[in-house]
Amino acid sequence: MSWTKIASNLWTVSQSLQFLGLEVGSRMSVIRLPSQDLVLISPIELKEQDRKTLHDLGPVRHIIAPNLFHHLAIGSAKALYPEAQVWGVEGLPAKRPDLIFNTLLTQPGSFENVLDYLQFQGFAAILPRGIKLAQETVFYHRSSKTLILTDTAFNFDQASPLRTRLAARVLGAYDTLRPSWLEKWGTRNKDAVEASVRQILTWDFDRVIPGHGSIVETGGKSQFKVGYEWFLGKEL
Repeated sequence: MSWTKIASNLWTVSQSLQFLGLEVGSRMSVIRLPSQDLVLISPIELKEQDRKTLHDLGPVRHIIAPNLFHHLAIGSAKALYPEAQVWGVEGLPAKRPDLIFNTLLTQPGSFENVLDYLQFQGFAAILPRGIKLAQETVFYHRSSKTLILTDTAFNFDQASPLRTRLAARVLGAYDTLRPSWLEKWGTRNKDAVEASVRQILTWDFDRVIPGHGSIVETGGKSQFKVGYEWFLGKEL
């Protein structure tokens, strides 16, 4: 488990995660709002020291499952912070009937005019059980000019284990900020994706925090744009 302070009122916490036999890691983002309330995006399984760190930062008031895949630790996070609101995406209540979602991220919105969010329409992936819509949500932390992603783009580089680097090369997602061939081939509604990307590019961001892979500290907007020009097969 690794905590990193990214900017004022923005932290990330990373832990190990195996997917299809590969170490891809998983990253939770923690945002402190002007009210001092904390927002947890894509929660991970919290250890005792993590709970102590969060306690020192502020009260956890919002727990967010940002897509249909990053929901495994939502229940345990809610158990630790029963007063927090749980946010999900369309389709997740049916997938996780054991959880209660207070709100779904179906429309663009903002937490205290500091953390904006936008549903990423049309994005899908080829998974072992077929093509699955991700129902992605992306976030923009205004004050630090940071875009926060989950599975919308990856950035596996030399910091990743060897097997992961090799797989990323094969899938077209090594040392570059973009989705893989699995998402490019699996996404049928490219027009919806393009519309979402164009909205994201109106945000003034420089840093990009992906859910998997290394953080892009600067130049993230241009890298994101180039990555989705590859994905869409056209200039934006």
